[in-house]
Amino acid sequence: MHSPRYDLWFLALCSLFGLLLPLLVKPLTGSHGTLPWLLDLASHWQWLFLAGLIITALTAAWRERRWLFALLAAPLPWLTASPVLPSGDDATPLTVASANVHLSSRDVGPLRDWLAQARPEVVVLLEVSPRYAQALQTLPGYPYRLVHADSSPFGIALLSSLPLDHPQIGQDERGIPHLRARLQLAGCSIALSAFHPMPPLSPDDHSSRDRQLRELLRASGDGPALLAGDLNATPWSSAFAGLDALGWRRASGLAPTWPSLGAGVLGIPIDHVLASRHWRLLSSERGPDLGSDHLPVLVQLGLPGDDCRP
Repeated sequence: MHSPRYDLWFLALCSLFGLLLPLLVKPLTGSHGTLPWLLDLASHWQWLFLAGLIITALTAAWRERRWLFALLAAPLPWLTASPVLPSGDDATPLTVASANVHLSSRDVGPLRDWLAQARPEVVVLLEVSPRYAQALQTLPGYPYRLVHADSSPFGIALLSSLPLDHPQIGQDERGIPHLRARLQLAGCSIALSAFHPMPPLSPDDHSSRDRQLRELLRASGDGPALLAGDLNATPWSSAFAGLDALGWRRASGLAPTWPSLGAGVLGIPIDHVLASRHWRLLSSERGPDLGSDHLPVLVQLGLPGDDCRP
């Protein structure tokens, strides 16, 4: 028979190992194989590991107070996440929303109500079916649109209240689309990308996701740029490793966005807005339940005048 004490030690060690996974994943960035893939999959669940550590430590502390020292590892999810964009307020504002609306969705009403309240200038939508795309035609306030509807989970749309130039629909080697355009903001041209890669269901999918994300970021050039979408990756994943070196940072937060069940409790943040070094973060939040298995994200950014390019 196992001692309850040893069971607690085992659970605590498992939780601590999980919290340290982002540090183990980072050196394996760019590696292909089963081990990097499995470690990366496990690294996403930082909030679950944190909950396990807290519950284990507090349970054991009823008998031995030294267990409270285990809580020193509690800040790890914040310390190991991809760096966030620096804040600032003296800049031209731009609000960006990203929402996976789910392939089976037909009712754009919840999305319409949220956008009417949040008023983002740019909206990225994922899993846009042909029927949902047709319903989007009734959505007011976004005259500039780039839509690639599909009956698979990879339909994608880019809506804007500001002018969009040079719209492009690209595809990877598997035919999965991504969108690119130039957004005109107060006389400045912003490189804008919308992306929804294949979930990392295999080592090949894992490598493809990371590679495509980096290719899109590099293709955005040296000027102000944004990328948004359901990236099927968390800020602790190999997909986010090295973004800072590329001149990019995370603008969205660490609150879980999938699954939306229970307001995302113990879920993972896989819906994101990424921004080039030119931007400053004004605010970031999750949106309401839109009837999908994802929760949307809403980010307000600022572009300082010196970084504004015509």
